[in-house]
Amino acid sequence: MRSLSITAEQTANGFVIQFGGRAYGTSYPDGIWGDYPREAREFLMDNLVYAQTIHLPLMMGAGEITYNTSPPYFQTYFFQNMVMDFPSCADVDGRSTSGYLREFMNLKVNFRDNIIKFPSYDGVARGDSSVVSLSFGKDSLCTWAVSREIGLNPQIGYIVEPSLTYEEKHKTALAEAFHKEFNVRLVKIDHSAGELRDGVRLGVGKTELGWGLQSTEYALTLLPVAHRYEAGYILFGNEQSCGEYYYDREGYICYPAYDQSHIWTLQIDSMTRQATEGRVRTMSVIEPLNDIAVVLVLNRRYPEVAKYHMSCFVETEAGRERRWCQECSVCGKMYLLLVALGFDPRRVGLERDMLAKECRDYFSLFGGKSVMTYALTGRGRDEQLFAFYLAWRRGVKADLVDEFEKRFLDEALEREDELFKEFFGIHESITMPPRIRDEVVSIYREVLGDPI
Repeated sequence: MRSLSITAEQTANGFVIQFGGRAYGTSYPDGIWGDYPREAREFLMDNLVYAQTIHLPLMMGAGEITYNTSPPYFQTYFFQNMVMDFPSCADVDGRSTSGYLREFMNLKVNFRDNIIKFPSYDGVARGDSSVVSLSFGKDSLCTWAVSREIGLNPQIGYIVEPSLTYEEKHKTALAEAFHKEFNVRLVKIDHSAGELRDGVRLGVGKTELGWGLQSTEYALTLLPVAHRYEAGYILFGNEQSCGEYYYDREGYICYPAYDQSHIWTLQIDSMTRQATEGRVRTMSVIEPLNDIAVVLVLNRRYPEVAKYHMSCFVETEAGRERRWCQECSVCGKMYLLLVALGFDPRRVGLERDMLAKECRDYFSLFGGKSVMTYALTGRGRDEQLFAFYLAWRRGVKADLVDEFEKRFLDEALEREDELFKEFFGIHESITMPPRIRDEVVSIYREVLGDPI
């Protein structure tokens, strides 16, 4: 049975993980790590080291893993998060959910000792201070803008994923411009430990294993930043579709991003509250909205923020010099939503006509294969149906709008009331405290009262 070894130690600015003869770190700027209370740092390291590496045995074909750290307090949370992410990993990787479950259930995990560190925290957390995990995607930008309007004074944290080289380049430029305009600085956390999710760099090929704990890991990683700003909230941009699921070919329930679902956000909230003795909560202020409504709120109410939008992962050479590769389903979707709502995609850098016939494969409505897993859900397909309908109503002239008219217009007209209610409706939210929920819903009612 092949065994892996994980060695971790604290540094002045964070901590470093030794694996396979290489060092992978998490490093905070401006003394943020050193200012975090000592016992809280030790607790956090045990949990983050485990969260960042527990997928490695499955990725590397090992049956055992040994840590020089203590067992993590949140081990059972990480277990559930991993298990619920396996169907999505298996679907993308071309593997079986049962196989991943079997390997994980049979995994032998060893620690330095059996002493689980309990949370200890004596910091201050204010109700008028927050930290937004900002990626410059529409969801996080809208989250920042809404939370600023309701007085949460959002600071912004950005955790750099090294496997997305061009993404960091463009986002660094956006962050500098954002800082100049809004006088808020991006707290950039260097996270070379992200390479431990990169199967290509580790020599085992592309895989989704490890990415499913990203939001959980990020919430914990942002706790020292929350401490610096005395923030009472960590905010994620998890909208309605994050709770969408389908069933995989083995019959397992499959969330495209379980760690972003609202039911799991409640558990992340539980984790950050426990880690800070009840002081820091985690929530989403855009939870009541679907994707297309987020785009509308962001561009109609906060156009000065919307111009910084970047949702593309720019993983190919096409993204070297521009922040949208314009050769993927994410770019196609964002182009469609902006055009459907009457906004100019060129304002955010989307120059290519992505409703031309050569872009057909980016849309699941037309049977496209180059799509994200969310687009394959029922809601994802209906969102495209609705967006193409709105584009058709606006008189948009494009190849794919013509195809929509021939193939799907009758369905859209028959379901018009249903689609408007679903995609421009304000839905139930479970992650926000009542006071905050009432304030943000009031904003959404203003914007969505006359959506088009």
